[in-house]
Amino acid sequence: MNDFLNFSLNSLNLLHNKIHDNINGSLVDNFIHELQNYLELQSNDKILENLPDNTNLHFAKFEENFAVCFDYSSKTIYNIPKSYLKEANPEVGEAIKKVSSKDFRVDTKGISANANDIDKLLSECSYATLSPKISVLPEYYKISDIGIDFAVCRNLNTNKSENIPIDDIPKNAQNGDTLVHKDGKFIIN
Repeated sequence: MNDFLNFSLNSLNLLHNKIHDNINGSLVDNFIHELQNYLELQSNDKILENLPDNTNLHFAKFEENFAVCFDYSSKTIYNIPKSYLKEANPEVGEAIKKVSSKDFRVDTKGISANANDIDKLLSECSYATLSPKISVLPEYYKISDIGIDFAVCRNLNTNKSENIPIDDIPKNAQNGDTLVHKDGKFIIN
């Protein structure tokens, strides 16, 4: 199931990125967006199911219908649907505890993260993904911003922002370039 979800979502994201300008605002474009959202929600639910009960996370922010939470020890970001936050309206940095796959609560006994450090902590983390048994498609990345230590890139397969260490990208890469991750290294496409 993980392979199917990964393959379907990655394929749909790649297709959408290639044809979006030609179909923007059309019925087909709207259908692709709805299908992407559905597949992303299914993938997200699988990820949260695999997260052990009683896991402690920290709340960072709300984005659309999700609470963006992270586990700094594993450097992992999780999107938790707002409906899974039972009786909770967390403050930035507050500890969140997983009770079950669809039940997350503010942990009043948990240690909060410093709200002033949330953006820095998030920049050091990456989104949780389903672990595939096989990698069918290469990963494509579009460089948004090249910094001193990291290049901020949008993974075109998942539509998620990721920080790639500057030493891992080609020296002649520039903002706007598309990279392909092949055989453990990044190549300008």
